[in-house]
Amino acid sequence: MRKYLLPAIIMGVGAFILTMGLLFRFYAYPKLAVVPNDQNTTQIVQDPNAKFFDADNVRPAEGELTTTARIIGDPQAAEAASEESGRDLAVWNSGQISDNNGDNIPMDGSTEVYVFDRHTGEAVNCCGESKNGEEVKRDGLLVKFPFDTQKDGSYSWWDSTVGKSFPVQFEGEEDLQGMNLYKFTQEVPETKYATRELPGNLFGGSDSSGAVNADRYYSNKRTFWVDPVTGVVIDRVEEQSQEFRHNGKTLTALETTSKFTKETVDKNVEDYKSKSSLLAMVHSTFPIVFAILGVLLLLTGLLLSVLIGRRSRLDEQPAYVDRGPDPVFGNSGPDETTVRRSDLHGH
Repeated sequence: MRKYLLPAIIMGVGAFILTMGLLFRFYAYPKLAVVPNDQNTTQIVQDPNAKFFDADNVRPAEGELTTTARIIGDPQAAEAASEESGRDLAVWNSGQISDNNGDNIPMDGSTEVYVFDRHTGEAVNCCGESKNGEEVKRDGLLVKFPFDTQKDGSYSWWDSTVGKSFPVQFEGEEDLQGMNLYKFTQEVPETKYATRELPGNLFGGSDSSGAVNADRYYSNKRTFWVDPVTGVVIDRVEEQSQEFRHNGKTLTALETTSKFTKETVDKNVEDYKSKSSLLAMVHSTFPIVFAILGVLLLLTGLLLSVLIGRRSRLDEQPAYVDRGPDPVFGNSGPDETTVRRSDLHGH
């Protein structure tokens, strides 16, 4: 039986390797392809030539505009949210300020609590999601794209300004510092989203005309450069336009093309380039290579087992021995036809 040991070993190794390939794809990958609950990041977008309404001096102005967003994960809230919803959720606290003059009072600011699926990045309506302390119901993507982002995916991205999600479109692939990224764009149509009390003389009234309620309109074009493996936004640009309108007249509230700073992009590449490569190997490379190798070893072991079995059967057959002419029948075998001769018996 030892002759069958080698094929059995080869097939056993093949089955083990094939199983490992399946485990990489269907066990290890789902465990790794989740956003961390203890996230702690800072991202900065900047426009050196923005136009904006200077609330300090109550007049239009222009200059450098810097928006800083800080995101801190809340693991305890995430665990409670997951238990409550029966899904694997993340809870991230976000704080954002926009500064146009470097003083202690920002031009704009907000705080938000995001609740979303750790695998898909999609918003989930539960568990304390809010904006500036008030409950809000969101949909679409909030902070990142899904793991294994698809070019033809029907994704939408939440716009916090107007409180609505809008679709994003795939535009192509681009290389950034050795990372192959997917480029997506989003168009937020012009939308009235607020009313603000402003001096009437800003819209052509006299200095004594008092305050008026001006409608605030907003539109935006976002461009995302996304790592398709992790779904992380590596680079981002926002072309944003806001204006006040009253009695047929307009006043610029904000005109900006804000981009991630070079330091932010470099940090994103540093943090996610190696993670993306490793996750891609676990998702595709390892399962494919291990599956091919495992199947080849199984077939090799099976073929070797068949050949050994055939050889064994041949070895067990009795050898043919030539004994010469038969003493009774001569060269004829006992199965050959004989002729009975009557003269051998007489009459």
